[in-house]
Amino acid sequence: MRDRGIMACLILYTAIAGWPVASSAAGCPSGAGWNYTIGSGIGPDSWGSLFPSSCGNGVRQSPVNIVTKRAIRSPLPKIEFHYDIADVVTLDHNDQTLTGHGAGNYITVDGTKYVLDNIHGHTPSEHTINGLRLPLELHFVHVSDAGQYVVVGVLVKEGHPNQGIIEPPSGSDPSSVDFKLTDLIPKNRHYYSYDGSLTTPGSNPTAIGCPEVVLWVVMTRLIAMSSAQIQAFKDSGFACWGTDNTARPVQPINNRFLFVSSDP
Repeated sequence: MRDRGIMACLILYTAIAGWPVASSAAGCPSGAGWNYTIGSGIGPDSWGSLFPSSCGNGVRQSPVNIVTKRAIRSPLPKIEFHYDIADVVTLDHNDQTLTGHGAGNYITVDGTKYVLDNIHGHTPSEHTINGLRLPLELHFVHVSDAGQYVVVGVLVKEGHPNQGIIEPPSGSDPSSVDFKLTDLIPKNRHYYSYDGSLTTPGSNPTAIGCPEVVLWVVMTRLIAMSSAQIQAFKDSGFACWGTDNTARPVQPINNRFLFVSSDP
């Protein structure tokens, strides 16, 4: 379903007249066929027509606006995080290419193990809370042996420095990061949940689209990072895409249920 090979060609994009131009830099996607620049012809406003099989015609697309008063309180399964302290050093800017850098870290949901397969960030946040967009959202992508996906979204506000960011990304080295994973998940484990999709066309968009294969878990509590730490993620996104706006616009919720856990 996804390209699991290590990215062989790592490139840096800079925006010229709304279109990316390739250069050399570690950690940026190669030949994605799409970008984040509105009006470029391959930006989020065009994904639906460029990749209609799923991005355009799907009815369970992500992200969504989380309207808290419409969330159905439910005894959702408890999520057990089995994360090591650190040792994650590749930030995924393609949002689809899996490099195995989360090996050894996993979650369990209702008895099923989901291995951490991918970490990436979006500036600003992709999910909104009652229409409010936060400056950063981290996505922790997990997959089970059966190929089922659980993506944990953590929304980030500006505040005190986060000790979980041991080495932040940068514009010159956008994928080189070192995280203390245990500090990047809120200690309060309440969460919103809904059925959705991946939020980009992917590394092979003609075959993949924005597949509706994801159980989304969006933590209700925010974590804080300093303005400098958040800026590092913006710089990293700009280095790869030529824009620091790397968030897909919210999608219609349609007839989906949005749940919120009643127990942490």
